[in-house]
Amino acid sequence: MSERPTGTAEQPVDVLIVGAGPVGLTLAIALADNGVRPRIVDKLDGWSELSKAMTLTPRTLECFRMLGLADRFLADGILSRRIHHYTERRNPIAVTDLAKLDGEFHGVLHLSQSRTIGILAAALAERGIAVERGRELTEIESTGSGHRCTVATVDGAVSTITARYVVGADGSRSRVRELIGTAFDGAEQSETFIMADIEMAGFPYHPEDRHAFYLDEGTFFTILPIDGRYFRLISTCRVASAAVDEEFILRRFDALLRTVGLAHVKLGDPFWLTRFNPRQYLAEQLHVHGVFLVGDAAHIQSPIGAQGLNTGIQDSMNLAWKLGVALRHGNTGVLNSYHEERHPVAQRLFEYNNVLSERIFGRNRLKRQFLRYQNYLLRLPSFHAEELAKVSQYRVSYPAGGLFARPTAGAHPAGPRLRVGDRMPYCVFDAADGTPFRLLAELGAHRHVLLVFVGEDLDAPETVAAQWQSELTRYVVYDRPSPRQRYRRPEGVDVLFDRSGRWRELHKVPSHTSVLIRPDGYIAALFRNGDHRALETYWDLLTSTTPPQHPEDRL
Repeated sequence: MSERPTGTAEQPVDVLIVGAGPVGLTLAIALADNGVRPRIVDKLDGWSELSKAMTLTPRTLECFRMLGLADRFLADGILSRRIHHYTERRNPIAVTDLAKLDGEFHGVLHLSQSRTIGILAAALAERGIAVERGRELTEIESTGSGHRCTVATVDGAVSTITARYVVGADGSRSRVRELIGTAFDGAEQSETFIMADIEMAGFPYHPEDRHAFYLDEGTFFTILPIDGRYFRLISTCRVASAAVDEEFILRRFDALLRTVGLAHVKLGDPFWLTRFNPRQYLAEQLHVHGVFLVGDAAHIQSPIGAQGLNTGIQDSMNLAWKLGVALRHGNTGVLNSYHEERHPVAQRLFEYNNVLSERIFGRNRLKRQFLRYQNYLLRLPSFHAEELAKVSQYRVSYPAGGLFARPTAGAHPAGPRLRVGDRMPYCVFDAADGTPFRLLAELGAHRHVLLVFVGEDLDAPETVAAQWQSELTRYVVYDRPSPRQRYRRPEGVDVLFDRSGRWRELHKVPSHTSVLIRPDGYIAALFRNGDHRALETYWDLLTSTTPPQHPEDRL
């Protein structure tokens, strides 16, 4: 537990983060990389050693790449490339093959949540910031220019932290959400989920893939790898969760193994057993007068799609750079876009989870059978690609509202596959010295990148306005057979090469097109080279001082 003076006001900070789980830690790291030094408090003395949420999507791994942490996660986890779908009789239905993703990470990463927290906590410590444990937020008082937050320790000592902004990353029972008074509406499912992280011997299938069996009785049985020796088993039952104990869970999984013809597989000692009724809840407002909600404090997701933790981490990546811009430029308008962008994402994920639930264990037999037929459609390339986009979270986009320069007639080339508000596709370019260009690392969750495509033209495009110098790095992308070609070779640290224009051709981007990418990896603007109206529009949005527009001041 960090020791600080109690009973007195402390030095004001820019951002106070309440909650030090994976979402709060990610936010703290991203803020530090944005030049913001936050404080992060948590009421618990330490984090749980249990596995809990253990699936990290490719999009989340991209976020960790921006923070320079992806390799640490990959070194510790199992990258599961395929999801195998079977009938109850073990007949193969189809395979969701994440190796076909257009991106750096060709799979979902299985890693214990406790290890995820350990990696993030170590990365935060490397940035000179420690989690202040054993400190619980009790009150928030608005001061006009910020917030006065009362924090208590377990022994009753009280202190005050004054912060310009406050972020609640304090889970489903969020004290921050309670204090700002925003509604938290949703429902609990009647199905009881059961899970076991357990030793298992004799499993005949690929130990690093996921395997899902769809049972005729109207449930499912999924097996996920943890470390080659331990596996996570997941299913549902129509028994009240209060009546489900550890012995019931073990008996149930043993029976499920026999049902799918795997009676020879032996279960050993469990590391963790749990049962619960999934809930889906969403806060009415994610931003109220300089106080923000992220992760489970903002939305509780059903575990059926394994995207709840990932959505929370992406909340943090969306918010961190905007807080950095607001603090650097003294503006507040940029912060409005957090709710505008992330609230609809949670709503759409609810809808996706509901469809998955109906497909996997819906009680309407005919509807369940109809939706399960979609698993067979995974054999079709177009349907498979659609499913990959959802599983990977590459499909998450901001088609309406938010912080983007919407294209106007004639402002951008006709018919590009790239769209404002979408995730920027994986880039495969070479630097002038022949080394690979890493867009995600260049963004770093704090910097805009402008890619100016010029085709085979050697005329250097004009530079952008001076006010962008602190926010943007510009690169000129040439179509060249090789970055080492000696003749008519462009030079400079801001030069990139698209080998023979292959990437540009794949994504149908005309030459002489500029693409502005936000620090979180989303396309902020598209425009013709030399026509900077979209760039100027976006700059105005970025530096707007328009006060946040909310239904009421709730503090």
